[in-house]
Amino acid sequence: MKADKYLQALTKRIENSRIRKEIMREYQDHIEDCKEALMESGMSEEEAEEEAVRQMGDPGEAGREMNRLYRDVLDLNMAIWFLGCTILFLMMRWCLERGMGIIDINDAEVPVFIVEYIGRAFLIYGFILSAWEKHNDLELYYVHGRDWGSAGAGAMNNSGFILAVGVAILAHSMERGVWIALAAAVGQIVLRSFIQMLNNKRETELLWEIGVADTAITYKGKGTFRGKRMKIKTNEEEIQPGTPVIIVMFEGPKPVVARLQ
Repeated sequence: MKADKYLQALTKRIENSRIRKEIMREYQDHIEDCKEALMESGMSEEEAEEEAVRQMGDPGEAGREMNRLYRDVLDLNMAIWFLGCTILFLMMRWCLERGMGIIDINDAEVPVFIVEYIGRAFLIYGFILSAWEKHNDLELYYVHGRDWGSAGAGAMNNSGFILAVGVAILAHSMERGVWIALAAAVGQIVLRSFIQMLNNKRETELLWEIGVADTAITYKGKGTFRGKRMKIKTNEEEIQPGTPVIIVMFEGPKPVVARLQ
């Protein structure tokens, strides 16, 4: 078996995209090192590659074991960031209201239901944004845009920040704020973990699938795989329409393809 076929069979069974890339690099390095050692002992390049791959064991079995060991669905990082922001905002509100007496939202001449609607709107938007961030596999601190002038959400204004603002608005008391924050944190973990499961399932199904480019493929384009047309991209030179392509990795939700050799 050739090294590329072995790696395809191995990584096809690994659901976690981050771990998949690391394991692929590690196995690739092992195969190359073993191949070089075998060639130094007198084997031809082709014989050395086949022997090196054979020594790696069954790719299906290895892939299933790696997936069992490194399966990672729970997403806690954003929840931790959100709770940190929430604690900060609740402390700021407490200091302004109780410590300094500068403001008191509860005594302001604003109907309670308006404050409630504003807080809930922040929470709803935060959950929607959180799902979008996870679907697109964005980093915890990201900038959406080409420069700060068009950054939009910006690096700090992620879903955790938005949710924390919502909790601070709804927190008529410190105790209520804590309970809302805990409930929102659990909801965020469940939501992002579900999105991750869907992403893992899609990537596992599509990785190494062969299709055809329907349009010219650069940083964007379209191709057909399993009879379904989808958006794809390539990190290589432009791929012309009608060229057979294979999905080699994912960047966020978008498959990255290469020419089929």
